[in-house]
Amino acid sequence: HDELTYLLLEGVIAERSGDVKTNKDANEDSTLLGKLYRGKLRRFLQWPLAKMNAQKLLTSVPSSFRQEQALLLGRLGRHEDALRILYCDLQSLDLALAYCDARYQQMQLEDEGKTGRDRSVYGKPSNLNRKNECAYLPLVKVALESDPDSDRGTKAAIQVLALRSGALDRAAALRLLPQSVPVSAVARPFLIPALVDSESEIRRLMVASALLRAKYRSLQDKLTQAQIQAQSHLHNVPQLRRLRLGDPLHSSKATKARPAASSVSSTFPEVMITKHFFPRHLVIQAKVVNSGAVDGRSLGDVSFFVAESSDEAIQSYLRVPIQTLPYGATGSAWCVLSAAPQRMEMAVILTCELRYSVLAAAGFEGNGRTYVEELQDMEVQAAYFS
Repeated sequence: HDELTYLLLEGVIAERSGDVKTNKDANEDSTLLGKLYRGKLRRFLQWPLAKMNAQKLLTSVPSSFRQEQALLLGRLGRHEDALRILYCDLQSLDLALAYCDARYQQMQLEDEGKTGRDRSVYGKPSNLNRKNECAYLPLVKVALESDPDSDRGTKAAIQVLALRSGALDRAAALRLLPQSVPVSAVARPFLIPALVDSESEIRRLMVASALLRAKYRSLQDKLTQAQIQAQSHLHNVPQLRRLRLGDPLHSSKATKARPAASSVSSTFPEVMITKHFFPRHLVIQAKVVNSGAVDGRSLGDVSFFVAESSDEAIQSYLRVPIQTLPYGATGSAWCVLSAAPQRMEMAVILTCELRYSVLAAAGFEGNGRTYVEELQDMEVQAAYFS
């Protein structure tokens, strides 16, 4: 884009009267066309995607074109030199702030990964991890160090802090101020608004955190309900559907499972057992109601186990546990056993267990104690498979 830049520069010079090298009013253009060329040249120099040799152009730009020189210095990464021209030579805090604003916006875009380019607005390679870089601190430093009038420079620096308080590193900016500056000079324009903004930001983040936590809990509840619903019926359970069992030969009536021991944990849930018989499989459905958990806690990893079989003709094949069962909810755990009825000479006794964990909190955060409760034995005969 060097050629286009030179064409715009020649257009500006051609529309000017007098010697551009010595014209003290170089920022004023003689004609409307000259102003148009000048505006396009400045916008082009600030365009993030412009590819040009800034160092070469800097030697070609007339010395009276101070704002253009500042923009080219910025493309070379010499931001303090650019700000000295805008603030000290042109005596314009507004131009200096506009320069910093453009740089800040570009840095924000790069940090958010929106540009997808490998060069910044000033032509230097972008650095997406510029944690210690601030677009406005160079202006504060220039105002304090380069202004011949120290009082004017201090006031300008404080004005920058006040106008761009939310976009700069406040601690670093305060360290740049001379020790002679009284607290009262920065309290009203900078310190008090900064404290108010910080408190507002803390409150905003706390509210956002609470909303996100509530949304997370809501989504977690919906996921749990969807998982419970997905394995509530024999033909809906994905793990069972993959076995291609077909329709059961018959199913037993639901019977209440009773613990084998006389004393059980207070967390023991209600369990109803239904047996579904297929030609070569036995599917046991344990419908569990979480009614005994302490403090309304949820149960996790609720599984029905066949711990032992009296005959090798029936062996455990697959288990489908309930991942999470909220307090008061009902879900089904499944146990599939492979069966060879022709090898069964007598009734088979199955030793069954219910295993579950009481979650640490109602929010499903971590696991608490795990329980293994032995149930009364179950009897299965070969005739049930025909």
